[in-house]
Amino acid sequence: MFENEIFYFSVVLVSLLLILFLLFSYLVITKLIENDRRTKVEKYKVEYQLPLFQYFNDEGDEKALGFDSRLQMKALIELTAGFAKVLGGDRIHERIRLFAETRFESYILSRLTHRRWSMRMNALYWIEEFDMKNMFIHLDRLYASKRLTKSEEVQLLKIYIVNEDAGILEKMMNPKHPLTEFDYSLLFKSFNGGQLDRFIRMFGELPIEIRYALIESVGLRSRQADSMFLESLLDDQSAEIRIRALKAIVEMEYFLAPSKLTKHLLSSSWQERLMAIKACEYIRNPELIQYLQDLMGDSSFYVRSQAAQSLLRLETGKDVLREIAASEEDTFARDMAEQWLERGSV
Repeated sequence: MFENEIFYFSVVLVSLLLILFLLFSYLVITKLIENDRRTKVEKYKVEYQLPLFQYFNDEGDEKALGFDSRLQMKALIELTAGFAKVLGGDRIHERIRLFAETRFESYILSRLTHRRWSMRMNALYWIEEFDMKNMFIHLDRLYASKRLTKSEEVQLLKIYIVNEDAGILEKMMNPKHPLTEFDYSLLFKSFNGGQLDRFIRMFGELPIEIRYALIESVGLRSRQADSMFLESLLDDQSAEIRIRALKAIVEMEYFLAPSKLTKHLLSSSWQERLMAIKACEYIRNPELIQYLQDLMGDSSFYVRSQAAQSLLRLETGKDVLREIAASEEDTFARDMAEQWLERGSV
């Protein structure tokens, strides 16, 4: 009986070792094949590099860019994508687009309809990079399909935005998958001025995640024409909207009248007080000194620190900090003044 158990155990052990060996062999062989393919692609890229560059610059013959295998096509696609990133000019970009539409359509379409997500995403990146107008019917099918993933939806929306799709507002407000503020922020980076203006005009009708992302985008673009829009948001009932509007104003380094800022310096929200103080750094108005001096005793460490930093930027700010450090009864205010005086100028 004991001998039978040893025998069966040996059979199981040998079987497991055999399976592991076969699995290991499969992985090694797969890796070797992939490495070999990658080596061939890199070799083809070296061969195609100069003829492709000359072709895009109207200096070469398209006949030198023929291919007989998928590896050669892959090399051409990767090279073309690289050139699309670094070569400037509408004429060159148009040649790249036509070349891609003529040569790569069937290959990229096979990837766009592939069952693997990574293949479909690569196809979407190529379509965006080459600005392939002839792929839009296929993009619409993917967008309408039930297998559409969130990553694919975001990438599709980017392509629709760049091509000024008429339905982009509806698509963004009613996405197939729940989109985060971060997702919308990425999408707003692809907007042109006219598209951004349209969303600004509809601000009150937008979902909250889009509002937050829009405010951030407005601040990052620093268009002075948007300053009145941001100022109007400073009266919003939502403290979060006011805070984000102040942050955008700081990003723009926009001069805000002290009278517009004082109520935010007295806000019950420490985050709002903090952003208002940061806005003071670009105003540097003596009218704000008393407010900043009072905020040196704020309950929030960050507010106290920012108030001290803003005072240090004012012409008489050092004198104010020295006075606080020497005679202020509030220990927190006194310590913060001493710390910033030791740091020196900012």
